[in-house]
Amino acid sequence: MKITIHAAPDNKKTVLDLAEEQGISLPCNCHGANACGGRQYNFPCGMVPTQDVAISLPAPKKIDAIALEQKKDKSNLPDCLLIDVGTTTVAMVFYNSAKRTVYESCAFPNPQRAYGADVISRIKYDVEFHDDYTLKTLICDEISKQFDSVCSSNPGLSIRLCLIGGNTTMIHLLMGFPLDGMAKSPFTPYHTDNLNLRYGDTDVCILPWLSAFIGGDITAGLLLLDFDRRQDACLLADLGTNGELVLLHQGKLYTASAAAGPAFEGGGLSCGCPAIAGAISDIEWHRIKPKLQTIGNKLPVGICGSGAVSILSDLITRGYVLPSGILANTFPQDGILISKTTDSKEIRFIPDDVRQMQLAVAAIGAGISTLCKRAGISTRDVSWLYLAGGLGHHISVKKAVITGLFSDIPASKVISAGNSCLQGLAAICHDLPSLPRRTNLLAQASREIALAHDPYFKEQFIRHMTYTNFSS
Repeated sequence: MKITIHAAPDNKKTVLDLAEEQGISLPCNCHGANACGGRQYNFPCGMVPTQDVAISLPAPKKIDAIALEQKKDKSNLPDCLLIDVGTTTVAMVFYNSAKRTVYESCAFPNPQRAYGADVISRIKYDVEFHDDYTLKTLICDEISKQFDSVCSSNPGLSIRLCLIGGNTTMIHLLMGFPLDGMAKSPFTPYHTDNLNLRYGDTDVCILPWLSAFIGGDITAGLLLLDFDRRQDACLLADLGTNGELVLLHQGKLYTASAAAGPAFEGGGLSCGCPAIAGAISDIEWHRIKPKLQTIGNKLPVGICGSGAVSILSDLITRGYVLPSGILANTFPQDGILISKTTDSKEIRFIPDDVRQMQLAVAAIGAGISTLCKRAGISTRDVSWLYLAGGLGHHISVKKAVITGLFSDIPASKVISAGNSCLQGLAAICHDLPSLPRRTNLLAQASREIALAHDPYFKEQFIRHMTYTNFSS
């Protein structure tokens, strides 16, 4: 897609700023500093044009968010609105709490991504320009726009309750809370006892965070899975750039955030992409030819996180990655050809992709081992491991076990929880009066484990960089 950016001869603004003035938001993690080396677009993001310039942009991809599994039921008007505010995608569900049916749902890109694809970029921007409330305005306006669009198409809607879940940073930005404490160690969220609002005739309830890295989206999942009531040892894992891990054992919650990097979300991979339509999510090899599974069964556009896990597993199984974690001499230097896009671009998995996935997998596996160690149990004592989010929905559990992603927890104990945030919000609206008590119990039971300073984590991280200890 080509667009023209208009610029005067005396212009002093970057191409990104000019595009923004023309109503075109271009996501850029370095905010025009060209730190990305021009890889995000085919032009320098720090360019200051002094005449009109034509630039090429990738065509927008369809957003495929994981929502509630129920089919739409237009026979019962909704009374609740459930919102999952993700860093990349926002999902909204209009829900009938009495009939437990979905009336309408939609998903859209988080408009804040123009100021960075990750939470760190957005924190840096908001700390510097907090008084402008730019990021707060963006997300609030977009949610209102989507809400009004559904209401205008469906006359007679009356929403009495809105429940919102999101990671700690996203909720800070939504509420306009200062993020200074989240910008550096020890990463302290803004202190508030009230996350309730009122929007017209609608009560708005925002799920509280447990720590800087365990947000309200995880809180919703914990309530869905009754982590405040159970006595068995079970684990919730939401895998992304920061892998949120919560282990329940004997009424205590051990929480941690494992810095896995962007590979699980398709970032940092040579042919990586988010979990969009056409993303390669799984691979089966028939002799030397790969058989692909793509999201939505569309033509391949790149490799998402679950696809990268699948490829790593197969490389281990087929001997391209040795048990020591080192690439075999048989691995081609230009990588392995996986497929081609519709415009004949090659989709390859190169040596650096292997390395990125090894680091991401090792961080999660070591994090799980460390939480179990600090709880005084073995990974084999875990009754169930629940996988939340898109990666957990698309991943091949058996292949992930081969990589050591779940440490020593066997595939038979791993369950996909889907969008545990939205499902948790749906469950909560059936018993809203119990919410304060239950979230207080979770907060009181929580103990944060700082993996970066834990010597056992460092030991386990090295262990998880090899593949002699894991099997399906």
